[in-house]
Amino acid sequence: MNRRLVLGVVALAALVTLAGCSSILGPGEPDAEALGKDVTYDWETEANATFDINDTRYEAVYRVENRSYLELYDRDALGTESPLEIEGLKFQFENGTVRNLTADDVELSRKRMNVSFPGENVSGKVAFSAPRNGKSFALPTFLSGSYEVTLPESARVSVPILAQVSPGGYDSTLRNDRVTLTWDDVEQRSLSIRWYLERDLWIFGGLVILALLIGTGGTLYYLRQIRQLENRREEVGLDVDTGDDLDDDGPPPGMR
Repeated sequence: MNRRLVLGVVALAALVTLAGCSSILGPGEPDAEALGKDVTYDWETEANATFDINDTRYEAVYRVENRSYLELYDRDALGTESPLEIEGLKFQFENGTVRNLTADDVELSRKRMNVSFPGENVSGKVAFSAPRNGKSFALPTFLSGSYEVTLPESARVSVPILAQVSPGGYDSTLRNDRVTLTWDDVEQRSLSIRWYLERDLWIFGGLVILALLIGTGGTLYYLRQIRQLENRREEVGLDVDTGDDLDDDGPPPGMR
């Protein structure tokens, strides 16, 4: 019986190991099909890092100078790092020529993805696309310098209780129903943005008004109950001002 249990544990461990690419066997090979996906990027940017965020994905363009590679990774709430899952990996030279980077240019480790550029100490721009969801965006800052982030349509960050942007010290512009946040220099380890949609602001405002109405109604009802109780006390003679009659030996108030 013990032997069967041991064999079962060994088999389960083997299945878990084979199921995860980032397990004991290592991170696996880069997804050549995903890396070669045709994605169109806006190369006309002067920021060191530019992000165009939509509902399900984001596109990133990094400007690099005299570099041979760039490490790409994500970091969860516990600080654990893992390679990014990217698509459409491309490199643009300073003369405007764009080259598709392949799986041969990518090396995976259990924590990071190392993207090698076409040449030693080259300058240009590297771009990729990656999945996302929800009303937030967070990513380590692989490069320091200026950052530019364009949020999805109708996304807003002007109400602090509903949104949060880190680091601070950014400028915000609105164009074609999309907000763009810019930083002159980002040295923080990560970039984090949480936003809300315009319709969320109306919903939130409606809930606040409803809460105020309920609170006001409850207060009025409570005051009414107190007033009714005071009237009843007066009717039965319990609410009588005794004044200096405390020293009087006569019957108590209400019995005279």
